[in-house]
Amino acid sequence: MGKEAEPHAEFPFAPRAYGGPPDEYAQRRSSCPLEPIVLPSGDEVLLATTYEDIRDVHADTRFTRNLRYPGAPRLLAGRDIPDDPHALVNMDPPEHTRLRRIVQSAFTPRRAEGWRPRIQELADGLLDAVIAGSPPVDLLDSYALPLPIHIICRLLGVPEEDSPRFRAWSDVFLSTSTATADERARAGAEFAAYTDALIADRRRNPGADLLDELINAHDAEDRLSEGELARMVRGLIIAGHETTGHVVGRGVLTLLRHPDQLAELRQNPQLLHGAVEEILRTEVPGHGGLLRVATEDLSLPSGGTVPKGQAVLAPVVAANYDPQQFAAPDEFDIHRSAESRHLAFGHGPHFCLGANLARVELEVAIGSLVERLPGLALAVAPEGLKWTTGSRICSLVELPVTWE
Repeated sequence: MGKEAEPHAEFPFAPRAYGGPPDEYAQRRSSCPLEPIVLPSGDEVLLATTYEDIRDVHADTRFTRNLRYPGAPRLLAGRDIPDDPHALVNMDPPEHTRLRRIVQSAFTPRRAEGWRPRIQELADGLLDAVIAGSPPVDLLDSYALPLPIHIICRLLGVPEEDSPRFRAWSDVFLSTSTATADERARAGAEFAAYTDALIADRRRNPGADLLDELINAHDAEDRLSEGELARMVRGLIIAGHETTGHVVGRGVLTLLRHPDQLAELRQNPQLLHGAVEEILRTEVPGHGGLLRVATEDLSLPSGGTVPKGQAVLAPVVAANYDPQQFAAPDEFDIHRSAESRHLAFGHGPHFCLGANLARVELEVAIGSLVERLPGLALAVAPEGLKWTTGSRICSLVELPVTWE
């Protein structure tokens, strides 16, 4: 099993080759599945590493996302994501339940399928431009990242020429080392001013986009407050493109590293759904997660105990590689039936609101690429690819490809 895990090691851990989950997760899972780590802020929290523990931490409402009390643990020093009381990811039931109930009708499987033609149109346009160029091309910059941000702009009715600003703000929000607290605060203020102006303009000039639906969203007589609406829009813009884009890039790389399965997918497009689910299981770009604090003394399935007031980090990527749930978890297998069990979109109250849309985006993005570029290949040796450091996202810096 290799060296024994260090109970109080500093987080984040170095990823494995090709952005795989850190070796420490497997080591801890077998020897100390619920033991302390030290975060970049200096705070000590428990790290959960088994599927059952992680699933319970996500589902149990006795864990709170309210980290705004004095002395609350932080991933990073200074103001950060947990400081916003109106952000959906920081809410607990019943406030969280109320907010999701108001907006959930915009994110049903049926609505996501209804957006498929528009998503396909955007994917085709980006691929037309890729094919018209000369290889090698950075597929991350020309396709994987632009596609989801163009999609969320199109669905919300946001000007697509503003998308570079979203990328810049995202990079700051997701940084764990390169951005200072002041830079994060400045980016947050700029983004807030942008969305406030966007909503005000749409109120004056209504349209028929997702943004208009959110402005008008209600459950009985209950509506989103102005603060809730603005934060919902900001959350959709950031979460709606950053993670999905990197999953596309990582998923393409994984298929290229498994040419037999890529060839099988080309020959049998019906395997696309399973391929996407396996990509979701294996290629979650975030190796951390949202901190949760126990509101009472708790026990987890591994036998570990969590005292009241203790924070726990429960990364879904660790759950998705638990051999107790997934046979040979390190093996990529497009025939694996994992949809009902992987935790790529979380679990419980904070299950990803945009999961249905993300699945459609990934199916279109991967399926279109496989169909239209049959000779797709890496333009460099896979071990020579560069990966991001100092970010909440473990992602490729670029994905140079060629084709016949």
